[in-house]
This record gives sequence, C-alpha cells and structure tokens, in this order.
Amino acid sequence: MSSFAGRMKEYPNMSLDRFDRENLHARAYFLSHCHKDHMKGLKGPLLKRKLKFSLTVKLYCSFVTKELLLSNPKYAFWEDHIVALELESPTLITLIDEASGEREELVVTLLPAGHCPGSVMFLVEGAQGTVLYTGDFRLAKGDSSRIELLHSGSRVKDIKSVYLDSTFYDPRFYQIPSRETCLHAIRGLVQDWVSRSVYHTVWLNCKAAYGYEYLFTNLGNEFHTQIHVKSLDMFKKMPEILSHVTTDRATQIHACRHPKEEEFVRGSRLPCGSSASDGTPLNIISIKPSTMWFGERTQRTKVIVRTGASSYRACFSFHSSYSEIKDFLSYLQPINIYPSVIPIGRTHADVTELLKSMCRDVSSPAVIYRPLGTLKRTRPEQHTHDVDRADWLFEGADLAPVRKRVMMQEATPTTLPNPPDEPLPLTHTPLITGDYMDCTESNDDDDEEERDLEEDERGGEERDEGSVSNSGTPPRWEEFFTTEILTDSQTSQPNSCSHTSPSHSTLTGSQTPELFVDDSAKLPSPSIPLSAGRGPSQADSMLIQSEDRCQGDALTNLDAGGEESGSHTHQSEPTESQVSSDFDIPSTPDSHTPGPDDLSDLYRRLAAGEELVISTGSQSL
Repeated sequence: MSSFAGRMKEYPNMSLDRFDRENLHARAYFLSHCHKDHMKGLKGPLLKRKLKFSLTVKLYCSFVTKELLLSNPKYAFWEDHIVALELESPTLITLIDEASGEREELVVTLLPAGHCPGSVMFLVEGAQGTVLYTGDFRLAKGDSSRIELLHSGSRVKDIKSVYLDSTFYDPRFYQIPSRETCLHAIRGLVQDWVSRSVYHTVWLNCKAAYGYEYLFTNLGNEFHTQIHVKSLDMFKKMPEILSHVTTDRATQIHACRHPKEEEFVRGSRLPCGSSASDGTPLNIISIKPSTMWFGERTQRTKVIVRTGASSYRACFSFHSSYSEIKDFLSYLQPINIYPSVIPIGRTHADVTELLKSMCRDVSSPAVIYRPLGTLKRTRPEQHTHDVDRADWLFEGADLAPVRKRVMMQEATPTTLPNPPDEPLPLTHTPLITGDYMDCTESNDDDDEEERDLEEDERGGEERDEGSVSNSGTPPRWEEFFTTEILTDSQTSQPNSCSHTSPSHSTLTGSQTPELFVDDSAKLPSPSIPLSAGRGPSQADSMLIQSEDRCQGDALTNLDAGGEESGSHTHQSEPTESQVSSDFDIPSTPDSHTPGPDDLSDLYRRLAAGEELVISTGSQSL
C-alpha cells in the first residue's frame, strides 16, 4: 500500500500517484499505473472542478494506463486532459503556473516497471538534478543494467534521488521466487487438476482487478483455452490480452471476482457459480497468488503450499524482493533514497535506516581537476598547510609576499626596514611591547593619510627638540621681515593670504613644521585688518593669529602713499616705504634694525604681558 504523499522535494510543482490535499495545487499530474492505492483523489470533486477551469493542467501516463483509466466511466472527465507518453522516449514537459505565467521545463522519460500492464517508472531530469520515481516495480537482478535510458553513454546517469517502492525491503522477503518459477509451479498444479475431467475447474483468486495478466496469457497459451473474467471492458484496447480472456463461464480456468459484499465468502466457492451449464457440480480448487503470506512463514516452504482441502497459496509477487531492491540500488548508487511504501510491521524510521547503507556517500573525496599550473607531487611527509589553497597548485615561490611587522618608531616615509623579498631578521628584532605597522602596500587612502600624519608629528617633535637645543642663538630680524614690495592689486586685498607668494619657511629657512596644507581656495582664512591707532600689543597678537592662518605667507611692503615701487632695496638700507604686511601703520623713517639684545628684551617683555612704550624723537610706539 503506497504511502507516498505525491510530491518530490526536487520538483514540488508536479504530483505523482496522489491527487488530493496539497496536490490540488500541482501544475501537472503523473500516474504510474491504475491500482487504487495510487489513484487517491483522481476522481475527487475538487480536482474535477480545477480541470474545468484550467487550460494547462495535464495527466501524463502510458498508453495502456490511459485506456484502463478511461474504460471506467467514473474517470471519463479526464479524457481531454490525459497525455499518453511513449515508453522509453524522453519528452520535454513545461509546467506552467496559470496565475503568474512562470514556466519550468523538465525532461520526463517513462521506463518499464514490470509491475502490471501499463506500469511505468518516471525518470525526471531538470535544473534540480535527475530523479527516479519507481512507483510499484518488479525488476529481477540485472534488469536495471539493461535499461538503456538509465545510462549516459557507457556510464550510469548521476541520479540524485530515488523514490522507491519499498514494499518488500525487509530481510524477511530476502528472496522471492521469480515469476517464471511461480508460473511453472502453478502450471503443474493446473495441469494435474483439469486433466481429470471437464468438470474439474481452477479458480485463480486474484485480489486486484488486473495485474495478473501475465498468468492469464501464459496459462491460456499452455492449455489452449481462455480465462474467464467478469468484464472485458478494460481489455478492449489491449488485443494481446483480449485474445486470452472471455466472459463465457464454460471454461476450466476462471479469474472472475466476487462482488464486494461477498469478499469473505468461503474461498472455494466460484463467483460465477458452482455448477456446470448442465447442472453438474464442479470440482473446484482455488489458487491464491500471494507474497505477504510467505513472508510471515518461519520455515522454508515450497512455491505452492496447500492451505486447505481445496485451496492453495502460490508465491507470486508484483514487487521486487529485498535482494532485488539491493541489486537495483547498488547499480544506480543514488545520493538520496526515499521509501514510498512501509512494509508491514515496520516504521518509516526503520526503513529509512535500512536504506542509508545504499545511499552514495557524497562526503567521500572525489577527483578534483586542477587545470592550471604544475601540480605538486605527493610527498610522504605531512604538510601543515591546506592543500586546497590556490598556492598549492604551483611550484616555486609563494603567490603573496610575506607580511612583515616592524616597530612604529622605525618607519620612515622613504625607506622600509626590510625589503619585501628578504626574510625578516627575527634574531635582531627586540621584543618591545608597542604598536606595530604592517609593511605591505595598501589601497586604503585613510591608512596612507594616518601614516603621513604620524610621520609629520614625529618629524615635528624631532624638529621641536632641535629648536629647543639651539634656543641660545638669538633670532634674526630677516626671518620675520622682507623687503618685497606689493603691487596695487596686492594692496587692494590686504585681508587674504596670497597663495602665489613663497612660503615663510622657504624664504627664511625656518625649521618650523608645516602641519597644514596651504590651499586658500579650499580653506579660506580671512584676516582682520589693524588700524593705525592700535597699540603695539594688539599688533603683535594679531601678527601671531595672521601667521597661524596664512601658514607663513611672505611678508610684503606697502608705500605710505599707495605708490608702487618698481625695485627692491638692500635690507641694510631700508627705504621709507619699508613696512610689514601684517601692520597697517605709517612708516617710520628714523627706524633702525634692532640688535639682538633689543629683541631679546622685547620678546621677554611681550611674554610677560608688559605694556611697551618706546619713544624715538616725537613719535611713540
């Protein structure tokens, strides 16, 4: 009895041998054969209503299954929706979602199942891999190797999953006699009985409506007679079977069935009557083909066993035995196996556990093709690195340079402590706890700016230390003033730092670090003009602010009357127009260059915050 829910994990848009519940939403249906346990919901009202309003939903099966199905009036509404496929002929099927228009293409191949007339297995190939649904099947050992479409060239196809008829996947049914063996035993019993007289009759007590046609055709040929059946409707379009069956009860071999309400009547009673047409009582024996009954025996038995005065059991199976299933799975070696039938006395977990040993182990190492470079040879010693890394493919040097770490204090903007190609001198590196920097090239602009800033800061500290050590040397007046004359265009913009003038450090040779970029276009820095009436202390403070904002721009000279001077004079002979660009005060004709002592005293008093008043003649500062 099939317990398959109808859906395959790989292709959930198709339903097989189940037509109710969630299967009502399938885009296509597949029927392996016409046994009732594989036809649940096939004539249900919900599915019937779906077909009424659908243009794309179809039922795919074999030609024999189609004829058997439509021979029953209850399934006549399927006539316009059935598509019969050729056996062993790959067919492209498109599954269409009528709501969204989504399409899924599959290649479906029907393979002989050997279960009953019209029974097939479905081999499905698509984007999710190759999957085999067996339905109910009976294949003898070695039969799978003779099915051509299970192969790709000389190799077996890579089958991802098998949905398996596991009816007898139980060690109790390890060996089931072949159909030929069973037929031979039944034929001997029938021959012995019917040869006694014309009133000796054999009744084949078959459980299913069809599926025993193998017995009918072979017994008919052997005894040159026809087998009595209740109806010929299902065989009308199967001439190879129709010629071996009849509705005339005047024959010695019967396969007619009891009505449902009389199924539990004594097995020796012939359904069509116990007497001949002339009223003579018939001598009847019943032979019931069975497999399950033999599986329950604890002792070894013959193919045919007498169970009563006139009743016999014959071991005849529609399903593969335990050993035949193992032979089938060993040949295909699928990755996954899903049981579709639970044997009597077993659970789904039991069967799944038994099938695990037949699954292909995908975790086992496979052949890995490495198309580029020279492969390394196998070496006896153990390697500490991963052989799957890309650099394991090639001989020679490493693909990436060795990353070296050096102390942050040792880094300089122009040289590296160790070239990339040389090994790191570990023996000379002191163990000092501190910050480290990787000596590797980087595309990160932020890291580059950080390193530049750190180098500038370190350079500034070194330069500050140097300046402190030379603090005894008095400053020079030329470092702060220049005799360069400004033009009218320059005097018209006294509040901006000129970006064309040479920097302060360039003109004076000062060691003061330039910590900021001098870009007046990006960083505008307006200056505040000083009036002529402000005191010297205010002028000095504004000079410091202007120097910070303008990054040491060159100092220029303005004429007192605003006239342009076309020539420069020597610093030792300053002209009347000599003036600092940072002061907006009248020129001092009687001024002279202060000496070192004067400047030292001036800076000391300025630092102390004292008010300075210097009188020269009648003019005071």
